[in-house]
Amino acid sequence: MRSKINGKCLMASFLQFISLLRKDAMLLLLCIAPLFAGIFFCYGIPYIEHIILEEFQFTIHLAPYYLLFDLLMATMTPLLYCFAAAYVILGEIDEGISKYFAVTPLKKDGYLISRLGLPTIISFLVTIVILHVFSLSRLSFRLIINISILVSILGYMEALLIVTLSGNKVEGMAVSKLSGLLMLGIPAPFFLKENEQYLLSFLPSYWLSKYTMEPSLILFLVGIIISLLWVKFLYNKFIKKIL
Repeated sequence: MRSKINGKCLMASFLQFISLLRKDAMLLLLCIAPLFAGIFFCYGIPYIEHIILEEFQFTIHLAPYYLLFDLLMATMTPLLYCFAAAYVILGEIDEGISKYFAVTPLKKDGYLISRLGLPTIISFLVTIVILHVFSLSRLSFRLIINISILVSILGYMEALLIVTLSGNKVEGMAVSKLSGLLMLGIPAPFFLKENEQYLLSFLPSYWLSKYTMEPSLILFLVGIIISLLWVKFLYNKFIKKIL
Protein backbone atom coordinates (compact mmCIF):
# COMPACT_ATOMS: atom_id res chain seq x y z
CA MET A 1 0.00 0.00 0.00
CA ARG A 2 1.10 3.55 -0.68
CA SER A 3 1.94 5.59 2.37
CA LYS A 4 -0.11 8.68 3.05
CA ILE A 5 1.28 11.99 1.86
CA ASN A 6 2.41 14.26 4.68
CA GLY A 7 0.10 17.28 4.47
CA LYS A 8 2.53 19.68 6.16
CA CYS A 9 5.36 18.66 3.85
CA LEU A 10 3.08 19.00 0.86
CA MET A 11 2.11 22.53 1.82
CA ALA A 12 5.72 23.45 2.60
CA SER A 13 6.80 22.16 -0.81
CA PHE A 14 4.04 24.11 -2.54
CA LEU A 15 4.97 27.31 -0.69
CA GLN A 16 8.55 26.73 -1.81
CA PHE A 17 7.24 26.44 -5.36
CA ILE A 18 5.39 29.77 -4.99
CA SER A 19 8.58 31.33 -3.61
CA LEU A 20 10.51 30.17 -6.68
CA LEU A 21 7.86 31.72 -8.93
CA ARG A 22 8.04 35.04 -7.11
CA LYS A 23 11.80 35.22 -7.65
CA ASP A 24 11.43 34.85 -11.42
CA ALA A 25 9.82 37.89 -13.05
CA MET A 26 9.01 36.00 -16.24
CA LEU A 27 7.16 33.22 -14.42
CA LEU A 28 5.34 35.73 -12.26
CA LEU A 29 4.21 37.57 -15.38
CA LEU A 30 2.90 34.31 -16.84
CA CYS A 31 0.65 33.88 -13.81
CA ILE A 32 -1.10 37.23 -14.32
CA ALA A 33 -1.09 37.14 -18.14
CA PRO A 34 -4.49 35.33 -18.37
CA LEU A 35 -6.16 38.36 -16.76
CA PHE A 36 -4.81 40.70 -19.45
CA ALA A 37 -5.70 38.14 -22.14
CA GLY A 38 -9.26 38.00 -20.81
CA ILE A 39 -9.56 41.79 -20.93
CA PHE A 40 -8.22 41.85 -24.49
CA PHE A 41 -10.51 39.09 -25.74
CA CYS A 42 -13.60 40.52 -24.03
CA TYR A 43 -13.18 44.16 -25.05
CA GLY A 44 -10.56 44.13 -27.79
CA ILE A 45 -12.14 41.61 -30.16
CA PRO A 46 -15.56 43.41 -30.38
CA TYR A 47 -13.75 46.72 -30.82
CA ILE A 48 -11.59 45.33 -33.63
CA GLU A 49 -14.75 43.94 -35.24
CA HIS A 50 -16.36 47.38 -35.00
CA ILE A 51 -13.32 49.03 -36.60
CA ILE A 52 -13.30 46.50 -39.44
CA LEU A 53 -17.02 46.95 -40.16
CA GLU A 54 -17.39 50.69 -39.64
CA GLU A 55 -14.06 52.25 -40.55
CA PHE A 56 -12.83 49.95 -43.32
CA GLN A 57 -16.24 48.83 -44.57
CA PHE A 58 -15.14 45.18 -44.68
CA THR A 59 -17.95 42.65 -44.40
CA ILE A 60 -16.08 40.48 -41.92
CA HIS A 61 -18.00 39.38 -38.85
CA LEU A 62 -16.12 37.93 -35.90
CA ALA A 63 -19.23 37.14 -33.85
CA PRO A 64 -19.60 33.60 -35.32
CA TYR A 65 -16.11 32.88 -33.95
CA TYR A 66 -16.64 34.23 -30.44
CA LEU A 67 -16.79 30.65 -29.17
CA LEU A 68 -13.40 29.95 -30.74
CA PHE A 69 -11.95 33.02 -29.03
CA ASP A 70 -13.42 31.79 -25.73
CA LEU A 71 -11.70 28.43 -26.14
CA LEU A 72 -8.37 30.06 -26.93
CA MET A 73 -8.80 32.27 -23.86
CA ALA A 74 -9.70 29.24 -21.73
CA THR A 75 -6.54 27.34 -22.68
CA MET A 76 -4.23 30.20 -21.78
CA THR A 77 -4.48 29.92 -17.99
CA PRO A 78 -3.66 26.20 -17.61
CA LEU A 79 -1.03 26.29 -20.36
CA LEU A 80 0.79 29.25 -18.80
CA TYR A 81 0.44 28.03 -15.20
CA CYS A 82 1.60 24.52 -16.04
CA PHE A 83 4.45 25.85 -18.16
CA ALA A 84 5.62 27.79 -15.11
CA ALA A 85 5.42 24.57 -13.07
CA ALA A 86 7.37 22.64 -15.70
CA TYR A 87 10.02 25.37 -15.80
CA VAL A 88 10.51 25.12 -12.03
CA ILE A 89 10.77 21.31 -12.26
CA LEU A 90 13.40 21.57 -15.02
CA GLY A 91 15.42 23.87 -12.78
CA GLU A 92 15.24 21.33 -9.95
CA ILE A 93 16.24 18.53 -12.31
CA ASP A 94 19.25 20.58 -13.45
CA GLU A 95 20.26 21.04 -9.81
CA GLY A 96 19.66 17.37 -9.00
CA ILE A 97 17.08 18.27 -6.33
CA SER A 98 14.07 16.35 -7.65
CA LYS A 99 15.59 12.91 -7.03
CA TYR A 100 15.92 13.58 -3.30
CA PHE A 101 12.23 14.21 -2.72
CA ALA A 102 11.49 10.47 -3.02
CA VAL A 103 13.36 9.80 0.24
CA THR A 104 11.87 12.71 2.20
CA PRO A 105 8.51 12.67 4.04
CA LEU A 106 7.09 14.44 0.99
CA LYS A 107 7.83 11.39 -1.18
CA LYS A 108 7.46 11.05 -4.93
CA ASP A 109 3.69 11.55 -5.08
CA GLY A 110 3.80 14.59 -2.83
CA TYR A 111 6.45 16.21 -4.99
CA LEU A 112 4.38 15.71 -8.13
CA ILE A 113 1.24 17.05 -6.45
CA SER A 114 3.01 20.14 -5.12
CA ARG A 115 4.69 20.90 -8.45
CA LEU A 116 2.00 19.88 -10.94
CA GLY A 117 -1.21 18.85 -9.18
CA LEU A 118 -1.86 21.99 -7.15
CA PRO A 119 -0.94 24.41 -9.99
CA THR A 120 -3.35 22.48 -12.21
CA ILE A 121 -6.13 22.81 -9.64
CA ILE A 122 -5.43 26.53 -9.28
CA SER A 123 -5.49 26.94 -13.07
CA PHE A 124 -8.86 25.17 -13.12
CA LEU A 125 -10.31 27.66 -10.62
CA VAL A 126 -8.79 30.68 -12.36
CA THR A 127 -10.09 29.48 -15.74
CA ILE A 128 -13.62 29.34 -14.32
CA VAL A 129 -13.33 32.97 -13.18
CA ILE A 130 -11.76 34.15 -16.45
CA LEU A 131 -14.46 32.50 -18.58
CA HIS A 132 -17.29 33.62 -16.30
CA VAL A 133 -16.14 37.25 -16.39
CA PHE A 134 -14.76 37.63 -19.91
CA SER A 135 -16.59 35.08 -22.08
CA LEU A 136 -17.65 36.57 -25.42
CA SER A 137 -20.26 33.92 -26.16
CA ARG A 138 -21.86 34.02 -22.69
CA LEU A 139 -21.27 30.36 -21.85
CA SER A 140 -23.46 28.64 -19.29
CA PHE A 141 -21.82 28.00 -15.91
CA ARG A 142 -22.06 24.24 -16.39
CA LEU A 143 -20.28 24.50 -19.74
CA ILE A 144 -17.64 26.73 -18.16
CA ILE A 145 -16.97 24.08 -15.50
CA ASN A 146 -16.60 21.28 -18.04
CA ILE A 147 -14.42 23.36 -20.37
CA SER A 148 -12.22 24.25 -17.40
CA ILE A 149 -11.80 20.57 -16.56
CA LEU A 150 -10.73 19.70 -20.10
CA VAL A 151 -8.31 22.61 -20.51
CA SER A 152 -6.76 21.95 -17.09
CA ILE A 153 -5.90 18.43 -18.20
CA LEU A 154 -4.41 19.94 -21.37
CA GLY A 155 -2.20 22.16 -19.21
CA TYR A 156 -1.11 19.17 -17.15
CA MET A 157 -0.25 17.34 -20.38
CA GLU A 158 1.81 20.28 -21.58
CA ALA A 159 3.86 20.30 -18.37
CA LEU A 160 4.53 16.56 -18.63
CA LEU A 161 5.50 16.93 -22.28
CA ILE A 162 7.90 19.80 -21.60
CA VAL A 163 9.67 18.04 -18.74
CA THR A 164 9.81 14.73 -20.61
CA LEU A 165 11.29 16.13 -23.83
CA SER A 166 13.53 18.84 -22.35
CA GLY A 167 16.98 18.46 -20.88
CA ASN A 168 17.17 21.98 -19.45
CA LYS A 169 15.30 25.29 -19.24
CA VAL A 170 16.43 26.49 -22.65
CA GLU A 171 15.11 23.34 -24.29
CA GLY A 172 11.97 23.72 -22.19
CA MET A 173 11.27 27.08 -23.83
CA ALA A 174 11.61 25.51 -27.28
CA VAL A 175 9.47 22.49 -26.43
CA SER A 176 6.77 24.75 -24.96
CA LYS A 177 6.41 26.35 -28.40
CA LEU A 178 6.30 22.90 -30.00
CA SER A 179 3.62 21.83 -27.52
CA GLY A 180 1.39 24.50 -29.06
CA LEU A 181 0.77 21.95 -31.81
CA LEU A 182 -1.44 20.13 -29.29
CA MET A 183 -3.88 23.04 -29.70
CA LEU A 184 -4.39 22.46 -33.43
CA GLY A 185 -7.54 20.50 -32.67
CA ILE A 186 -9.36 23.60 -31.37
CA PRO A 187 -10.02 25.36 -34.72
CA ALA A 188 -10.66 22.08 -36.59
CA PRO A 189 -14.47 21.88 -36.02
CA PHE A 190 -14.80 25.54 -37.03
CA PHE A 191 -12.98 25.34 -40.35
CA LEU A 192 -12.73 21.72 -41.51
CA LYS A 193 -15.36 19.46 -43.00
CA GLU A 194 -16.76 16.70 -40.80
CA ASN A 195 -14.75 13.89 -42.40
CA GLU A 196 -11.53 15.97 -42.37
CA GLN A 197 -11.85 16.90 -38.70
CA TYR A 198 -11.27 13.36 -37.48
CA LEU A 199 -7.69 13.45 -38.73
CA LEU A 200 -7.08 15.44 -35.54
CA SER A 201 -9.28 13.32 -33.29
CA PHE A 202 -6.22 11.94 -31.48
CA LEU A 203 -5.74 15.41 -29.98
CA PRO A 204 -7.62 16.17 -26.73
CA SER A 205 -8.01 19.77 -27.92
CA TYR A 206 -10.19 18.55 -30.79
CA TRP A 207 -12.67 16.97 -28.39
CA LEU A 208 -12.62 20.10 -26.25
CA SER A 209 -13.71 22.15 -29.25
CA LYS A 210 -16.18 19.52 -30.47
CA TYR A 211 -17.81 19.26 -27.04
CA THR A 212 -18.09 23.05 -26.68
CA MET A 213 -19.82 23.35 -30.05
CA GLU A 214 -22.10 20.35 -29.46
CA PRO A 215 -22.38 19.88 -25.68
CA SER A 216 -23.12 16.26 -24.84
CA LEU A 217 -22.02 13.86 -22.13
CA ILE A 218 -20.59 11.44 -24.69
CA LEU A 219 -18.29 14.04 -26.29
CA PHE A 220 -17.21 15.25 -22.85
CA LEU A 221 -16.35 11.70 -21.73
CA VAL A 222 -14.48 10.99 -24.97
CA GLY A 223 -12.46 14.14 -24.36
CA ILE A 224 -11.67 13.01 -20.81
CA ILE A 225 -10.64 9.52 -21.94
CA ILE A 226 -8.39 10.76 -24.76
CA SER A 227 -6.80 13.27 -22.40
CA LEU A 228 -6.16 10.67 -19.69
CA LEU A 229 -4.56 8.30 -22.20
CA TRP A 230 -2.12 11.07 -23.14
CA VAL A 231 -1.50 11.84 -19.46
CA LYS A 232 -0.85 8.16 -18.65
CA PHE A 233 1.69 7.84 -21.46
CA LEU A 234 3.50 11.08 -20.60
CA TYR A 235 3.34 10.42 -16.86
CA ASN A 236 5.24 7.14 -17.22
CA LYS A 237 7.96 8.92 -19.20
CA PHE A 238 7.97 11.76 -16.69
CA ILE A 239 8.46 9.50 -13.66
CA LYS A 240 11.40 7.68 -15.25
CA LYS A 241 13.12 10.99 -15.94
CA ILE A 242 12.78 12.89 -12.69
CA LEU A 243 13.00 10.12 -10.08
